[in-house]
Amino acid sequence: MRSILRIRLAPAIAYSIAALCTTVLLFSGLLTFHQPSRDSLLPSSWTTSSQPKASPSLPLLPASFYETHFPNRTLPDALLHPSLDLLASRLSEFLHRPILSYDESIEYNQEHCPLPVSDALVNPDQLRGEGQFWRENVGVEKIAQMRAGIIKLLEERIKEGFQVVGSDSMSGGRGIVVAGGNQDTTLRLITVLRHLRRLNNTLPIELFHFPRELTDEVQRETIRGLGASIREISGVQKSPGAWKNFQIKGLAITQSSFREVLYLDSDNIPLRNPSHLFNSPIYLDDDTRAVFWPDLSKDHATNAIWRLIGDQCTLDHWTFESGQIVIDKAGNHGLNLAALWIASGMMGSGPDGRDFWFHMCGGDKDTFRWAFRVLRLNWGSPPRWMSALGGLSEMANRFCGHTTLQYDLVIPKGFTQPPPLFVHSNLLKHLGKSGITLGNTFTHVKRMSLDRYSEPSLNFAHLWVYWGNIRGMCLDFELHPAAATEFTDEEKRTQFVETIEVGDLEGQPFEGFEEAFWEEGGRVGGW
Repeated sequence: MRSILRIRLAPAIAYSIAALCTTVLLFSGLLTFHQPSRDSLLPSSWTTSSQPKASPSLPLLPASFYETHFPNRTLPDALLHPSLDLLASRLSEFLHRPILSYDESIEYNQEHCPLPVSDALVNPDQLRGEGQFWRENVGVEKIAQMRAGIIKLLEERIKEGFQVVGSDSMSGGRGIVVAGGNQDTTLRLITVLRHLRRLNNTLPIELFHFPRELTDEVQRETIRGLGASIREISGVQKSPGAWKNFQIKGLAITQSSFREVLYLDSDNIPLRNPSHLFNSPIYLDDDTRAVFWPDLSKDHATNAIWRLIGDQCTLDHWTFESGQIVIDKAGNHGLNLAALWIASGMMGSGPDGRDFWFHMCGGDKDTFRWAFRVLRLNWGSPPRWMSALGGLSEMANRFCGHTTLQYDLVIPKGFTQPPPLFVHSNLLKHLGKSGITLGNTFTHVKRMSLDRYSEPSLNFAHLWVYWGNIRGMCLDFELHPAAATEFTDEEKRTQFVETIEVGDLEGQPFEGFEEAFWEEGGRVGGW
């Protein structure tokens, strides 16, 4: 157990596989994941010669699971155009991944993600609320159906005339995309736009909203006056009565006129001009041209997503926190755009969309990660893990984190490590207004002393949301009790939780920020 608990977190490329899988590799992979009795999962072209012919470079799809979805046991013709060869090969490999029942997968996944660690890292509300669904509602037939649905989604987009694979010849340049439209999100977005202007941002901005939203002409004129164009999203509707309408995000990025996109949530304000992110080595390295920031949890070993995607459980990566995304639609040899379409489909309406996929996550955020894993794509991660930003309760002197603090991709002049960059106040809108005002809103940062993204001891960082008697929902964290026995003496000395006043942070990244937040219309409460 000790060796697994202390697993070193590798970058995404460490477990990425080659795009064009040979027959031998596919066969080997299937034997690795399956019992001998499950040889029905092997492509039929290896067991009989009297079968339909697939594309010369692609094996026939396994008949036992896909014959009802693809009677010819090949990808749809729309995906077999020569210009889509790379996409077709990745999709074929995806459909050849093992399809396992819950019982077949659990021992293997727990070996790589032992329960003591998984239980500590998972969102406990998700585990309690969705564990039964993962066990009872995601069988082998359902997995085959949902995988086939991803293929058919791309087929439909192609038939509708959409481009599904990006290219270097794509026009559009770089820009910022935001989404909102109801009263609260619109007011928060105006604050974000005002702050971007204060930071001398020159990137064009597109604001997407649902149909029949953002109808106030005064607000529309204010938004245009701050340099943003207003666009109505198509292909997705707002869900009446839903807790949140995450589904706009994927299509907002996909439908934007920009080839390279910095997406920002309506409650996410950068501390400095973020345009440099497009030139950062992490974004440009290996032609991935996609960066996703980490959230506070990791997927549980029993989460059905591992079986749906055909991945082994791993502790290598955090779940995504999608309040900020940097992506080039032409990155990963054009497949970033295909991944965006897949993620958008997972957020879409109906039984093949969010009604199913959101059981595996808490909204849109990890549909991006799963879409990238469907296509075996790499992405970049920031050098540092997230911190919590907030203040101290006046009554209990207890830390109340209401903001996710995400870090830069580069080290600016005058700093020794990447400083905070994104102030994503995702809980500030859920707090009561009592006592929160200018001077005590953004006063303290709570973080791990060793916070490199790949730091193995971060597997013992335990974050949770608690309900404050006055303020409402607050974020806090500590070291998990297991650290007392699992940490080395060196880790016990160097890895700990620290609370720091923002004025004591290197380089004074928050200088003037709180004043600007309130001056520009910053809000507490709302939705």
